[in-house]
Amino acid sequence: MVGLAAGFLGGLSAFYYFFGKINIPGNNLNPPAITERKEITIQENKALKDAAAKVGGIAASIKITNSKGVAIYGSGLIFTSDGMVALPYSLFPPQSEGQITAAGKVTAFKVLKRDKAQNLVILKLEGANWPTASFYQFENLKLGERIFLEGAKAGGGNFVNEGVVRDFDSNSINTTIIEKVEAQGAPAFDIEGNILGIALLDKTGQASLIPIWAIKSFAGL
Repeated sequence: MVGLAAGFLGGLSAFYYFFGKINIPGNNLNPPAITERKEITIQENKALKDAAAKVGGIAASIKITNSKGVAIYGSGLIFTSDGMVALPYSLFPPQSEGQITAAGKVTAFKVLKRDKAQNLVILKLEGANWPTASFYQFENLKLGERIFLEGAKAGGGNFVNEGVVRDFDSNSINTTIIEKVEAQGAPAFDIEGNILGIALLDKTGQASLIPIWAIKSFAGL
């Protein structure tokens, strides 16, 4: 009896060992889906890190001193190589003084265009050959698109935050990203580092984007 039991258990173990390696429908011993999801996550994380490294110099640090003498910090998007920068009107209204730090140095600039209704200001940095990136095409945008913000911190360096597109139309892109007020104006990108727009934050910190196609139109490009 003992010999029969041992033989039965040995055969059962061999059966599970052999068939557990075969991808049979309903076979719960084989976990290829888990492995596949893990590999996709690793690839996406690497793509995000690569894209963030590629576009880090595109975010300009903005320090605005308003008419009451209060300093406000945010970011701007360098979107042309000759130094055109987009930022929200709410960050840099009239009667304010601005200081722009781009590529690690304080840079002279002039205001080209400002419009409250479109909530946009276009600046022109002094100098040329500024870093920028390709523009995202509106027709490619889908719900759930993975995106990230990369803005400039007031004390130097950058920050990154990721999320997805929650909904959108031709004038605005709503995201799942929650950020601090200093992220106002931060450039937004897809996972490949193409420019999607600049961030606007509501009172809860929820980020929406002024799309790059609206910025281009406003700038006359």
